Amino acid sequence: MTSKHVLGGALAVAIATVALGAGFSQAAAAPKLALAALTVSSAKAPFEALTAMFEKTHPGVSITIQYLGGGQISTAIDGDTAADIVLAGSAPLDKVRGKIETAVTIYNTKDILITPKNNPAKIHDLKDLANPGVKIAMGTSTSAVGAISSTILQNAGKKYGFDFVQKVLANKSYESEKGSDVVDAVATGKADAALVFVSDGDPKKFNIIQISDDFNVTSHYQGTVTKNAQHAKLGEEFVKLMASKQGQAVFHAEHYLPPTDPTPPAK
Repeated sequence: MTSKHVLGGALAVAIATVALGAGFSQAAAAPKLALAALTVSSAKAPFEALTAMFEKTHPGVSITIQYLGGGQISTAIDGDTAADIVLAGSAPLDKVRGKIETAVTIYNTKDILITPKNNPAKIHDLKDLANPGVKIAMGTSTSAVGAISSTILQNAGKKYGFDFVQKVLANKSYESEKGSDVVDAVATGKADAALVFVSDGDPKKFNIIQISDDFNVTSHYQGTVTKNAQHAKLGEEFVKLMASKQGQAVFHAEHYLPPTDPTPPAK
């Protein structure tokens, strides 16, 4: 009789232990609250650093990031894609202001020229992009980096002549909506030179050529949330982190320029 009681007690303990263990497993497997982020590919390095910071201070939260071109982000928002965090250029966001909350400028950037370290096409200045046989990578006309590049070429054409723009465009051998792809085109030998953001100019990997302020364009990148965001308050917290002193230090370390507000579009 005693042995039966002992056996029964041991079995009860074992069942309780299994049940308790299952409870712990269920608790450990509980899904985190996931924030959806639409972010320009050119901001990948600082955005991932800030994501790690945010997730550390918000243990129950994870951030799922889509790295896209500015035009792609604008199109997604226009199609009612919900995003708890958005980081994109002010120009693409101008097209969907009615579908986003008030945006905060996070950083500025300008364009530079990059070539491989050995600079096989002997590019030393913007005007050299018109030389015969040069393979150039650029962003598409709907991307932020591509739109800025087009403006730079038009500005330079006023000094170098109308045919300068035509010659440069004739040398275009690669284009992409994503700025990171344009950078990779030079890194992988698809192009001899590329017009990219200053933050993409890693001097350890590329030869860097500055573009005169007479031709260059300052672009503004802004953080916001969509009006149909699922977790707007947490998204707004992340935007505040990007704009904070701590967040700005992360962007500065990656060569992004301090933010200024963009000039309002003409009515």
